[in-house]
Amino acid sequence: MKKESNLIIYDLILYLVLPLVGYKLLKPYIGDYWAMIVPTIPGILYTLFRFWYTKQFNVTGIFIISTMSVSTALDLIAGTKDNLLLYNVYYHIGLIGVFFILLAIKKPLPYYFMIDIAAIQGQEREESKKLYKHPSLFKLFQYLFIAWIVKDIIFTGAQWWMLETYGAKAYYSRTIIFTVGGYIFGIIMAIGYAMITMRAQKIKENEHQPKDEIII
Repeated sequence: MKKESNLIIYDLILYLVLPLVGYKLLKPYIGDYWAMIVPTIPGILYTLFRFWYTKQFNVTGIFIISTMSVSTALDLIAGTKDNLLLYNVYYHIGLIGVFFILLAIKKPLPYYFMIDIAAIQGQEREESKKLYKHPSLFKLFQYLFIAWIVKDIIFTGAQWWMLETYGAKAYYSRTIIFTVGGYIFGIIMAIGYAMITMRAQKIKENEHQPKDEIII
C-alpha cells in the first residue's frame, strides 16, 4: 500500500505540480511555448523508466511510448503556445478515431493491458488470452474501452472549448482538470479490472471443478 501511495505522490509531482510550477517560473525567461514543454521532460523520462523497471514493454508499454512520442513530436513542431494546445486537440481527435476502429474490429486495448498485468503476476500469456476471451469477460473489456472513448471525447471537447474561450490562459485549468480527471477515470478502470479479475477467478474455479459422472 505504501508503494502505491508513493507512486501517486510521484505522479502528482511530475505530471501536475512540476509542469504548473515550472511553467510559471520559466515563462519570463524562455517564453510560453518552451515553458510548457521543458517541465514535462522529467515526467516523460519518469514514465519511460517506470515501464522499463516494471518490464511492461509489451502492448501496454508500446502504447504508452508510441502515444507519448507522437504527442511530444507534435509539441516540438507546434512552434507557438497556441499551436501546442491546438495540436494537442487534433492529436486526441485522431486518437479517438483509432480507438473507434479498434472497437469496431473487437480489439479493445483494456483486454491487452489485462494480459500484460497478468503476465507481470506470473500468468502465461496464452492462458490469459484464452481466459479473457471468454464472452462474459470480453464484453466487460469492450465496455471499459467504450468508457475510455467517452472520456476522451469529453476531455477533448472540454479542451477545445477552453482553448476557444480562453486561449493559452487555459493551460493551468486544462492541466489540473485533466490530471484529476485522469485519476478519476483510473479509479473507474481499476474497479472494472477488479470485477473482471473476480469473474475470471470464478470461471477458472468452475472449469477445475470435477464433473459428475454419468451412470447409465
